[in-house]
Amino acid sequence: MSVPYESRSLTAALEFLGPATEFVRRGAVQAGLTGDRLGAVDLVIEELFANVALHSYPAGVTGAVEITWSVPKPGRLSVEMIDRGVPFDPLSRGEPVLADSLSNRPVGGLGVFLIRRLTSSLTYCRDDGQNRVRFEISESSND
Repeated sequence: MSVPYESRSLTAALEFLGPATEFVRRGAVQAGLTGDRLGAVDLVIEELFANVALHSYPAGVTGAVEITWSVPKPGRLSVEMIDRGVPFDPLSRGEPVLADSLSNRPVGGLGVFLIRRLTSSLTYCRDDGQNRVRFEISESSND
């Protein structure tokens, strides 16, 4: 039996955030995700896509993001985002100290913190000049 999947390349710009989210949401529905888990997919895509759109390519350079989703088994969505921008490992940052006041916290890092809480797996690698971020979200938070 083949695993359902789709792939799409989009311009790495904030105006393509909506199409990116809609594309991955189709995969989430195909996987059988519902309610809060669909919302989790939307938040994770928004954070990852926005990071690429805002930080991956130098100002004035138009780049692309390739997004692939698959359904390895019912109730589980797997997503990979690939860009050819500057090397950036979002997982290299330590966990933010949430007890600190907002004025004492460094800028950034909360998005990745949130993504880690919403996904069942999250990985990054730099391969052949590409940033590759992969994550999985399951219908069951125990999976």
